[in-house]
Amino acid sequence: MTNANLIPVFNGQIENQPIQLCNARELHTFVESKQDYSDWIKNRITEYGFIENEDYIITTVRTNGRPRKEYHITLEMGKELGMVERNAKGRQIRQYFIACEKQAKGEQTAVKIAPLSKQHQQTSKS
Repeated sequence: MTNANLIPVFNGQIENQPIQLCNARELHTFVESKQDYSDWIKNRITEYGFIENEDYIITTVRTNGRPRKEYHITLEMGKELGMVERNAKGRQIRQYFIACEKQAKGEQTAVKIAPLSKQHQQTSKS
């Protein structure tokens, strides 16, 4: 299995800062944890000292039944959660998140070193 799109990673914001996030429910499914999801995420947050609005945000999704809490976590938090699973899936997801971060940083770097516009080139020559 390739690392391409193991779980969806999306752009979001925490404290008005753009950041890559993923859904903790999808991570839980991927790492094949035997714990119930709601217990798993709450226990991990408490056990490892993750901080709301820093490491994760909570959104409420309306379903046909009662509303459901979704935890959107940073890739840093996802890497740590993968490591503590201590299985092959945990290691695989950690490497995937590292690759996602490298790709995002590469895209940001490409924007920073974009060539000067013709107007700026002419201004700098004079």
